[in-house]
Amino acid sequence: MHVPTFEAGAVNTLRIRGRFAYLVRPTGKIDGQKRWVWIFPFEHGLQDARGGVQYRFYIEKLLAAGFHIAAISVGVSCGSPTAAEVCQDFYRQIVSRHGLNRRARLLAQSNGGLIAYAWAFRHPDCVDRIAGIYPATDLRAWPGVDKLRVYPVQGLGYNISADELARRLSEFNPIDNLAPLAKARVKILHLHGDRDKLVPLEMNSAALVRRYKKLGGSGELIAVPGYAHGGAPFVKSHALADFLLAD
Repeated sequence: MHVPTFEAGAVNTLRIRGRFAYLVRPTGKIDGQKRWVWIFPFEHGLQDARGGVQYRFYIEKLLAAGFHIAAISVGVSCGSPTAAEVCQDFYRQIVSRHGLNRRARLLAQSNGGLIAYAWAFRHPDCVDRIAGIYPATDLRAWPGVDKLRVYPVQGLGYNISADELARRLSEFNPIDNLAPLAKARVKILHLHGDRDKLVPLEMNSAALVRRYKKLGGSGELIAVPGYAHGGAPFVKSHALADFLLAD
């Protein structure tokens, strides 16, 4: 893993249940509530082979405001319960050992949406808000039910037969499990391109926000016209940064 440097923070690498994880501490002021943002998938807070950090804009803003940043690698686990268990162990250690706020703020992109929501709906009182960047939220739309036993990394899959998985899909599908989050008053904001074919806007963010509002939850969708699965509006969104930083 390529560990980056940040103007306003220092990176600490961790191992939790044998998985790579990291915590970025602000080197200046510390937010009085010890608030923090959890990145899904984890690699968007790390340095890529070309030396860039996809989330640098967000991370530097958060660190300057005194927020901590954290993440753990669970691979493309497609929102499996086993990955959610690993995430909960990570959460417990981050909060208890480092004194961070018990309600995390989540930043989830693409397949990270499944990971983030799978943990969040099982632990709604541990979540303050969820910011999504074209997040997958419906297993039927991405990766598709037929891929759910193939895509996850070894040890973090669904571990049940294809027939049972199909029968129990609503038990695992994030978009079908929003009520606990609405009850816990978790705030949601998604950015999603209106030309996204990989993770279609309508089946994922648009459907989720509609359902969430019907449940009484606070949800907002910003549809980005003319964009598909990627692009400049997603790596540098002031609206998303403001949402993560808001009181």
